Amino acid sequence: MNFEVNGTVKVLEDNSKDGIKKGDIRTIIMVYETPNIAYEVEFVDEEGKVKFQGVYHETQITKL
Repeated sequence: MNFEVNGTVKVLEDNSKDGIKKGDIRTIIMVYETPNIAYEVEFVDEEGKVKFQGVYHETQITKL
């Protein structure tokens, strides 16, 4: 599945260490093509402050 910068995605698995829950909806801010395709995803709180920013593989997210 191809994802694009500024695309909205849903997380498919929990990451309790970083406070991310399955079903969280977030935004792709960067696409990496090497060494493997991966996506940097930004999580913000209700006030728009960055809560977490991390790299996800396409099997960990889905398009909305």
